[in-house]
Amino acid sequence: MIYETLRSEIARRRPDIDLAEVDRAYEYAKVAHLGQKRYSGEDYIVHPIEAARILLDLDPDLAAIQACLMHDVSEDTPITVEQIKKDFGEDVGNLVSAMEKMAVIKVKKEDQQTENWKKMFLAMAKDIRVVFIKLSDRLHNMRTLQFVPKEKQERIARETLFVHAAIASRLGIYQVKSELEDLCFKYLCGEQYLELKESVAKFSKKSDSSMEFATSKIEQMLMREGVQVQEVSGRKKHLWSIYQKMEKKQAMDISEIYDLFAVRVILPDSYKDGKEQVAHIYSTLGIIHNNFIPLQDRFKDYIAVAKPNGYRSLHTTVLGIYDAPTEIQIRTASMHAEAELGVASHWAYKEKVKTGTQTLKLQEAFHEVRALLQREPDIEGIVREWIEKFQQMVFSDRKKVQTMLLEKGIEQKHLDNIKKARAFGPLVLAGNYEKHRVWLKGLADDIGKASEIDIFPDKIFVLSPKGDVVELARGASPLDFAYLIHSDVGNHCNGAKVNGKGVPLDYELKNGEIVEIVTRTNAKPGKYWLSIAKTSNARAKIKNWFHKQEFESNVKLGREMLNHELELMHKPKLDEKFTVMKNYAGKERTLDDRIDILEAIGLGTVSATHVAKTIFAVEEAHEEEKEIYFAPELTGKVLITGESNLPLVFSACCKPKPPNAIVGYVRRGSAISIHREKCRELGGLDGERFVEAVWA
Repeated sequence: MIYETLRSEIARRRPDIDLAEVDRAYEYAKVAHLGQKRYSGEDYIVHPIEAARILLDLDPDLAAIQACLMHDVSEDTPITVEQIKKDFGEDVGNLVSAMEKMAVIKVKKEDQQTENWKKMFLAMAKDIRVVFIKLSDRLHNMRTLQFVPKEKQERIARETLFVHAAIASRLGIYQVKSELEDLCFKYLCGEQYLELKESVAKFSKKSDSSMEFATSKIEQMLMREGVQVQEVSGRKKHLWSIYQKMEKKQAMDISEIYDLFAVRVILPDSYKDGKEQVAHIYSTLGIIHNNFIPLQDRFKDYIAVAKPNGYRSLHTTVLGIYDAPTEIQIRTASMHAEAELGVASHWAYKEKVKTGTQTLKLQEAFHEVRALLQREPDIEGIVREWIEKFQQMVFSDRKKVQTMLLEKGIEQKHLDNIKKARAFGPLVLAGNYEKHRVWLKGLADDIGKASEIDIFPDKIFVLSPKGDVVELARGASPLDFAYLIHSDVGNHCNGAKVNGKGVPLDYELKNGEIVEIVTRTNAKPGKYWLSIAKTSNARAKIKNWFHKQEFESNVKLGREMLNHELELMHKPKLDEKFTVMKNYAGKERTLDDRIDILEAIGLGTVSATHVAKTIFAVEEAHEEEKEIYFAPELTGKVLITGESNLPLVFSACCKPKPPNAIVGYVRRGSAISIHREKCRELGGLDGERFVEAVWA
């Protein structure tokens, strides 16, 4: 009987869907789940049937309904996804496979990982139909959560609130979001839920009459003003929303929340030259403000600036309807559909173009009709009315327009395609009707294909063995994952496992996979890793490792080379802080500076001999210029290689005096320096420029 109810609803709401194919999927799932029971004691098949009934509100196609009926078959029975693809085709099989992969989502608390779980949910559900099926599946599970063991109820409710209800909100599917939130509230905050429910019940008698009075008063006022209204109705605030508002305002009683209900004014859609018109919404707002007193700080224009999930409406709060402020929401019929179904309303519209495997040539039909209207603009009014307001026309007028279009060359198949498209909702003769957008928290992406979306085209989301969601660039490998976890994990990576199976390091990771890195203490990066890593983070860390290894090696080599030179000069070797280089080349050097000099020696860009001689150079950077004397004038005591009358200067470093042995050093373009033979500065000078010097 439950399935017969579903079948009847499909026949009534979606006459284009082949019921025989729905029956086939139902029988398939029924046999597969035979003998399985739910916690409630019901046959398991009841769950997918009820999920499919919820799914109907989101305007699914045949493949989505079939996949919903079979969404647990591959996970809970021996039947594989491959078998489902063979029996029902790739489209249905892929939807079932995606549902199976979504089972990895397990959220226990709200933390920084929760947002990553939401992203992963959307990334894994590349086909928007998967999101619809998953939300329908979860909503029915929440409706029957009382049969689940107590220890599981809170975890499931918490996961539903943080991920599924949040996703429904992000997609603007408020009718699902609201029910999920209230059910989660019931299991997460039991006492507060019961208290608030009781308070609302006591308050409802008064609020119901107030809402009925306000709705009637506004409707009559708009009728008197000549406003064409499609519907005026009341909307009660759901329990979780009331609870949150009371917490935010620190309200002690429900009476302190004055917007427990709102009046919704639904106006007809209006289009001109294929463009949506909103002037009548603002004029209706003006009429309401002219009749009642608006609260200035309670006006919100979500039409001029829509919410990130695409929600559009005018909100105003006025006084004068009854003894409390009244919130009024004004929107068109299509805006209202978007408000209730969010992205699902765009999906349903897109399905006018494509339903299952049967492509409806609506675009082609509209092209032909537009071409006709360009040739004969006088008939645009009646043709547009036939397309956009078909239901409001009398039968004879409908027939007359159709006959006229046939006579003017529009083929019957085009008229049939327009007729089929009406089954999915109102049509608009617009040139860009197919360019509807799916809004996801400020991110928009063309639906493109009938159902396929790519919310995060440049990202993937995988799981660590501990269940943390890790965000990576699309095309990332296990190496990218390893280096994102920690540099040491990457540097010591010795292998990888995905979903428990070994994979090569260049394996391309996919959404939802569980990644484990195998490490080894003596493992180290290879140069070829740079061609495997796809993320800049991993590549930078690999390069840094090699640079560090080469740096340490070069510093070690530079130290050895400089020590060798110092040994030749009979100088002590470098200590741990390279203190002898502290004032290298006349400048004070930090420890890092000294290490850099040693690296340069190791690289070969600086000579160890040059550095050693610079350290022990005779001339200091700021040595005062000495006066030059001629030997005869000095007393004639020094001879250079037996010659006299050569320009000389006595070095200040060792202050040579007779009878100490001396040596001369030819300075560039200047006098000859006279040093003691045992002067400590001589070791840093060029040996080829020494000359013999003696006291006369």
